[in-house]
Amino acid sequence: MSRTLTIALLSGSTENDDAAFVLKLARAVLARGDAVNVFLYGNGCNLANKPVPFDGRSPISDALRQHMDGYVLAGAIEELAAAGAKFATCHTTEYSRGTEGLAYLDGVAWGDVGNSYTRFLMSTDVLLTIGR
Repeated sequence: MSRTLTIALLSGSTENDDAAFVLKLARAVLARGDAVNVFLYGNGCNLANKPVPFDGRSPISDALRQHMDGYVLAGAIEELAAAGAKFATCHTTEYSRGTEGLAYLDGVAWGDVGNSYTRFLMSTDVLLTIGR
């Protein structure tokens, strides 16, 4: 019998390893044949948007850029969504962070606590909230 895990992710990718852990957990849940929902809330909503191209050379050193590239999770989110994971973000936390209206990654849906998150909760077997 298939079960559904819902994760409320409250952390962005560069604060700590919470976001990377959530994506690894989601991958394992899907591989087991179960369903997974991820609600991007708080700083987690910063993971919802497509990268914005930067013109010119960034002042970040090559060594720091190489390190920071490990925290860029856009590709992993799109892969998981293509594999069946459901992602929704909270537009009110996006608004407060100045990212509301930016293009979402493929597979990430516009959302809110009263509708999207509630729908996730109504269909879930297990709920985890991960963040600091």
